Amino acid sequence: MRVLSAIITHPLRKVCNATSAGMQLSEAVARLIELDTAIMWDNDETVIAGDLVVRRVRSKNGLGMFNHVVPRFAKVPLYDSKIPEMLDGGYDLVHIHNLIPTLAAARLSRACKRHGMPYVISTHGFFELSAYAKIHGFGPIKSALVDLAMTRPFRQIVADATRILALSDCEGEMLAEMGVRPEIIDIVTNGVAEYFLAAPTEREIQDARAKFAIGAAPVLLFKGNLGSGANIFLQSLTGLGIEFQAIVVGPLERAAQAEGLLTAADVPQTLRNRILFTGELTDDDLRALYHLADLFVYPSQGDSLPLPLLEAMACGLPVVSTAVGGISFAVTRECGILVPPNDSKGIADAVVTMLNSRQRRAMAGMRARERVIKTFRWEASAKHAVASYEKAVAVQRRTFTVADRVHMS
Repeated sequence: MRVLSAIITHPLRKVCNATSAGMQLSEAVARLIELDTAIMWDNDETVIAGDLVVRRVRSKNGLGMFNHVVPRFAKVPLYDSKIPEMLDGGYDLVHIHNLIPTLAAARLSRACKRHGMPYVISTHGFFELSAYAKIHGFGPIKSALVDLAMTRPFRQIVADATRILALSDCEGEMLAEMGVRPEIIDIVTNGVAEYFLAAPTEREIQDARAKFAIGAAPVLLFKGNLGSGANIFLQSLTGLGIEFQAIVVGPLERAAQAEGLLTAADVPQTLRNRILFTGELTDDDLRALYHLADLFVYPSQGDSLPLPLLEAMACGLPVVSTAVGGISFAVTRECGILVPPNDSKGIADAVVTMLNSRQRRAMAGMRARERVIKTFRWEASAKHAVASYEKAVAVQRRTFTVADRVHMS
């Protein structure tokens, strides 16, 4: 069996949880079967990523000279690439990772149908896509554009898939609402890079302590997309009433973004010197921070199964997060505290509860690490993915056999 792993993204956000997960699962699957990987990028090149050969395929949006004046939300859906043209390479199946830009994913799904080729989809971003306009607070005009450029093609892609690779068992209700039959759903979770299961060196710990000026106050760590969840995290800090140091890890798109986030969250000046925005970090720095922090705080509004959450848990860090998407699958009550989404006071109360008990934090961190080791490993996920591929290819072969018999009769 020969598989194309197609990772849909755009140059404005090439690296995110979904694309990283797609790459890591592809690398694990490539150890089991023949697999080629392609990802939308800002240029054409072939690179080596771990044990994986990755073909980066240039993507563009066709706006030409107007590209710089069109707002981000309007131009992201227009990015496309020549990944669909790769289907002439004799593949048995396509695995689509990530569905934004949705129109590019839709073109790939149509190309699969034209070639009579089955495709499967991992549910990266499904919770966000299923309620994108609501989560981002869009008004009527933006919501209508989202419906046209994202929601409708998203649902059509899902409807035409041979199998759906759900990231957790929390997605059944959402998938049922979309008309997905239970018998075509397989659970293929995200995993954790083995790097995060190993302990940092003492030198790495000390270097990170100095680099990020970590003192005696409890350290609260947020790592993720600063456009989602960071605002609630920052708002929660104003209600703690205790000493803390907050570290916010995530890509800063412009120099003034951090100040804008603090202002939007109405964080008083008296607290701002306790909050550090790091931008993107190396894995060495990130792993050290996971070990130096007291809590991982991740108030997501809609996540399928975020990698930073699993990485923090792998490092033995207890969690305060929200009961949305696959987070409820990953974080049991033994691993931390979950609160409803968009509840900064609930986050603050949960943080104070955890900080008030060193013993509870230690136990939650230990249980979190145990849960990752038992449930979220790429090697196991790759085996489940290959089993799902085999089911999809078998269905396609039976379909063609029946069609041939009808034609012959």
